[in-house]
Amino acid sequence: MRPAAYSYRKFFKYPLKIWKIGKNDKSLVFSKGIEIRQIIVALLLFGVLFLFRGSINQVLPTALQLAFYAVLPWMIAGAICRSKLDGKRLDRFFIGYFRYLYTKRFSYSSHKPIYHHR
Repeated sequence: MRPAAYSYRKFFKYPLKIWKIGKNDKSLVFSKGIEIRQIIVALLLFGVLFLFRGSINQVLPTALQLAFYAVLPWMIAGAICRSKLDGKRLDRFFIGYFRYLYTKRFSYSSHKPIYHHR
């Protein structure tokens, strides 16, 4: 007899978060946690801004550069991660969209969908 399968739905229902950095008395604790996907999106935005740092640094004064490179990507990443498309989180929307593109079973001929059996 097969053992009961484990459902990962509860595991992936909420985003993964970092609650604590460090150990003992020197640890940094976040009460609401920091989402890992927000960290990844912020690093990607920082990388894009870093590519154009020469032209950005000419426009911004030195005092605003730290805020521009540190705070702005974090705030934009937070807004992106909290946004919803078709009632879904952004990552779930794109996973479903790319899964649809990969596994769709029909093509178009003369502007009419034709179903392909597999």
